[in-house]
Amino acid sequence: MVDLTRAREFARGRRLGDGIAVIDVGSNSVRLVIYERASRAPTVVFNEKVLAALGEGLVDNGRLTDESMGRALMAIRRFAAMVKAAEVEDVTIVATAAARVASNGAAFIRDIEQISGVKVRVLEGAEEAHMAAAGVLCGFWQPDGVVGDLGGGSLELIDITKDGIGPGESHPLGTLRLRGDAKGQLAKGGAIARDILARSEPLLALKGRTFYAVGGTWRSLVKLHMAVTGYPIPIMHQYAVSADEMADFCDELIKNGLDTMDPGNVVSKGRRPLVPWGAVVMRALIALGQPKTILTSSLGVREGMIYEALAADERGRDPLIVAAEELAILRNRSPLHSAELVDFSQMCIDAMGLEESEEDQRLRIAACLLSDISWRSHPDYRADQALAVISNVALYGVDHPGRGFLAQVLNERYGGPENPAVAHNSAEALCSDRLRERAKAVAAILRIAYVLAPGISGVIPKLAVERDGGSLILRMPADMAAFDGERPLRRMRQLAKVVGLEGQIRAG
Repeated sequence: MVDLTRAREFARGRRLGDGIAVIDVGSNSVRLVIYERASRAPTVVFNEKVLAALGEGLVDNGRLTDESMGRALMAIRRFAAMVKAAEVEDVTIVATAAARVASNGAAFIRDIEQISGVKVRVLEGAEEAHMAAAGVLCGFWQPDGVVGDLGGGSLELIDITKDGIGPGESHPLGTLRLRGDAKGQLAKGGAIARDILARSEPLLALKGRTFYAVGGTWRSLVKLHMAVTGYPIPIMHQYAVSADEMADFCDELIKNGLDTMDPGNVVSKGRRPLVPWGAVVMRALIALGQPKTILTSSLGVREGMIYEALAADERGRDPLIVAAEELAILRNRSPLHSAELVDFSQMCIDAMGLEESEEDQRLRIAACLLSDISWRSHPDYRADQALAVISNVALYGVDHPGRGFLAQVLNERYGGPENPAVAHNSAEALCSDRLRERAKAVAAILRIAYVLAPGISGVIPKLAVERDGGSLILRMPADMAAFDGERPLRRMRQLAKVVGLEGQIRAG
């Protein structure tokens, strides 16, 4: 019989701490997200949306329709009950364009507050843009470009760099709003979008930089692009495509229609009517702003509000390292041992004479922290599981080639240098040739470390690695001589072979 009397005390499937919930009342959807805790790399515990289409009737009479408000209030009643059941006390309700501009918006907000018992925060346009940019800061490492958050009622644009956030703009170009203004004519919608955006200050500074696309309709557009191009992993966050390619894709979608482009119904039923309008706005942005790259962000206003509430030192941390630390705590045999691997691997990199950029270093650190996440699996499947986890886990602050690097490192750390990765459906397929070679070196470092200290802290700091002529030598103190053997020597030789050296182990 199952005994769960101590499960709450000893559970390690999630970090202990207070949860945080955000109910986002947007012009198209109403969504509840419950996060594990306020963090630099927030983890979602629960996520549900209802497409209430609050912005649908604004064009005709400037009011929210009774039907859309009814759907939204029904969803909020359920969401409030879910938050209460989850025992989450830190609850924020935020409303954006539709509730902000509707003539009956204030009455609608009062109804929300009566149902939920929570004061609603109605964001002004510039404030909404700022929070979307903060969400990008939360999900990316040192971003530089322009953030665009496309909702049902408005489009927010704002310049962003690693040093901060510029002034924001809000434009009446939400998908529902634009469809109404253009009377359902895509070509007319394109003309409206170009006319409005021609006066945008952030777009004037976008040329040759990155455009960060935020919002459900653009995520659906990107999801369709991934399906059409046969992309190997289903991760939309930090999905990158050249602006020229995205412009051509939008042109094709606008011309041929979604049904022709999406015969397999990759786009959800609720989003299908809006995706062509998202393509219209994207096409106008590319034409006027001339960005180099389009990057998708899964994080936006909700995560931006969490990010803004963090202490300054926490906001300054690397989201990739924070997320890797979280996984190490939850899944590794010894998180301390994983942390010890960071210094050990640095020593090996130096001894091997490998150059390391700042980006190389942060990827190596993340690989060390993630290096033991599959230890509970059957030995025959640890490599496959590690590959699958890294290909799909919610990591922030890492691009897809970097994710591919981490996937290859863990695949080889468990399966060895000759272990075949399932390249057609994993992040490993996205790894560049340079990163592949570097992954082999990092995986070889981890393999020698784990055969000497399998998830045991306190051993690795006693070791030293140095180069002597044509040899790469692992030195261990005399009291560790018994740790030496055929298997460690074989792995040391594999490590040295990566840089064309002879591997040796010396004790004493």
